[in-house]
Parts: sequence; structure tokens; C-alpha cells
Amino acid sequence: MSEAYNVLIVGGGPAGLTAAEAAASKGARVVVLERQNEIGYPIHTSGGSWISDMKALSVPEHLYHPIHNVVFVSPDREVSFHYDTALACVVDIRGLYQYLAARAIAAGAEIRVRHTVDQVLSEGERIVGVTYKNHVSARSSLYADVVIDASGFSRHVGVRTEMGSAFHRYGFGAEYDLYAPAYPQDTVYLIMGSIYAPQGYAWAFPRGNGRVRLGVGVIHPDSDEDARPYLNNVWNMPQLKEKLKGASPIEYHTGLFPAERPVERFSRSGLLLAGDAGSHGSTLVGEGIRFAMYSGQMAGAVAGDAIKAGDNSAEFLSRFDRQWRARFGRDMEISYLVNKHIAAFSDEQWNGALDMLKRLTPAQVAQALHCDYSAGLFMGMIARNPRLLRSGGKRFLELLLERIQRPATANA
Repeated sequence: MSEAYNVLIVGGGPAGLTAAEAAASKGARVVVLERQNEIGYPIHTSGGSWISDMKALSVPEHLYHPIHNVVFVSPDREVSFHYDTALACVVDIRGLYQYLAARAIAAGAEIRVRHTVDQVLSEGERIVGVTYKNHVSARSSLYADVVIDASGFSRHVGVRTEMGSAFHRYGFGAEYDLYAPAYPQDTVYLIMGSIYAPQGYAWAFPRGNGRVRLGVGVIHPDSDEDARPYLNNVWNMPQLKEKLKGASPIEYHTGLFPAERPVERFSRSGLLLAGDAGSHGSTLVGEGIRFAMYSGQMAGAVAGDAIKAGDNSAEFLSRFDRQWRARFGRDMEISYLVNKHIAAFSDEQWNGALDMLKRLTPAQVAQALHCDYSAGLFMGMIARNPRLLRSGGKRFLELLLERIQRPATANA
């Protein structure tokens, strides 16, 4: 048995669902294959994001929780920033994903859960579909004019079609989703240092109604440590011990996040890579949701245009590469450079980094975390921390400024 659609999307995460909505909105016949039993489960991400982006992506307010305070902790330092108007937020992952699924269905897309991709079908250089196994283990083939690989870290189609190898450098995260009645629901903690997260960072992200995501992420192979044992260290750290009094886990999550540059190309004849499958997230703090949604929207729109034009060639689909790199390429390259630089920090260097951080304004900190890089931002950081020009950080800052001045469309 075989079927045919205009657009086939592998993966029912934020990239796949926004791609499905965008393509279906252009009149394409769209089907999404999701290997799990339900959309939005299991959870693989802590859900940190930004209110401005949630609004730009038309996400309802009840699906994200606003944050007013951000606290950075290193082995011997603590720096806090307050925002009268909340800028950051923590997303209801399952709620958001299922909301995006409903939007895709309303636009005309079809979603099939418990459908696992087996093989990729090709004709010469063109990708034409996949074989899959459904919820009762029956095998079938599905053909499409455009296939979008939105399968996340696993990159089910991308790896099979030599669109980059499996990710070598990645963040491995583990977290508890707690009910913590004493935790301040307006405050995020970002925690660095070898005691809590060697070559990574730890976090406490409140998400409303007494719930808190407490997690640790470690970058491999920068470190060979397992993130999971460090959860207890974070739980018992002095800054959180009283705030987590009476807390207990309700859920436990693990996840993988690519900590590499975006793959060399996101398109070939009949195929697009979107979201984590193309390494489209920010490696600065391992943030992927909003970038996956933007990536999915772009990929779905290009796929829909390809169907209308009757042209699924590599040349036509490469407009997705150009659009994504023009909007995000420069900032994602800078995020990667910063991540590589700070991942190797010692405890002493983290203390020094927080000494620098406390001299910045709340607006500068938010701009940096949002990956909204500019020459003005870095020059402002230098103005408040002139020692940077007399330390080992000078060459690194010169590298970042040089990267900012390159054309945004340049392929790093």
C-alpha cells in the first residue's frame, strides 16, 4: 500500500507542526508522521523562551509563564536582575505542542501518531518519500513532492540522505518537574560551576501553579560527566534549599540538544531540514523552541510555494537556506562561538564572568540572552568592563565584532 501527499513532515514537534500549518495554509496536502503516541510527550526541553517571540508566533498567554527576575549563580558569586515588565517566560511544553497541532489540523494538515519512519525513498538525487510502520506495525510507503525532516536531534531523514552526519557535540540534559510550593514563581536561576554542571549549566525554571523545572545540562564530548547525578547537588544548593522545601517531583525529563553550528545545507531536491534536524537552535543556553517554530514556518512556506510552482528542485528549495541564514545565521554563529568559549570555563573564570555581568544593565543582559547581538551591545559591554580589553578576552571580543560586521547572509 502507498499514498501520495504534497508535503510529508517527519516529526510532530514545534518545527514540524508550524511547517505543517504554513504549508497547509498555502493549499498543500500535508501529512505529519509522529513516532510517539501523542504530540508533546515525552518532554525533552525545559521550555525557556521569550514573551515577544511567543506573541509574534501567536501563542496564547495561558501557554507561557512570565519571569520578572533572573539570578545567575557561580561557585562564589550571585548576580540578580529584575524586570518590571516580564521579558522571558517558561512554556507549557505539552500544551504548546498540542495547541500547534490543533492549528495545523485547522489549516488542513493531517497528523498521524505512532508512525515510525523506516527508510527514505529516492529517485536519483530527488527525495520522494519514506516507508513507515504504523501503530499496528503494518508497513507502508508514503510519497510526497517535498519531505521536511523535523525529527529533531535524531535527524531521521537528514542522516539517511547524507545531509550531514549525526551530531557529535551535544548537550545532554536531565530535569525534574517539581511541585514546589515555596518556590518564587517569578524567578529563574541560571547556575554555573563544576559542583552543579561541569561544562554546562543548571537551571530552575518556574512555570506557574507551584511547578518548577529543575535541571542540569552538560555538553558532550567537552565533558564525559553524566548530568543526572548532579540534579541532587542543585536541589540542595544553599540558594535553593529553602525555596525547594517540601518539593517533590511529578515528572522526570531527559533530552539532547545539538551544540554545533547549523548543518552545511538545509535543502536538496525534494527535501528540507527544519528545527533541530538542521541545528537551528541557539547553543548559547541550549534554547530551541522559538527557533524551531520560526524555522518550521519558513520551511513550510517554501514547501507550499514549491507545490504551487510545481518545482521541488534543489534550486527552488534552497531559498529556505537563504531565508534562514539571512535572519538567523549570524546570531547562531555568534551563539556557537560564545558557547565554545564559556563551556571550558573553570570555577574561577565563572566567578570572573559574574563580576563582569553585574556591571551590565538588565537590558543588556536580556539582549544577550535573547541572542540579539549587535556591535552596540558588545561595545556597551566593553564600556562597562574595560578590563576586557586588557585580558585574554580581547581577541575573543574582536572575533565577535568581526563576525557581526560580516553580511548576515554569509554561510559560516
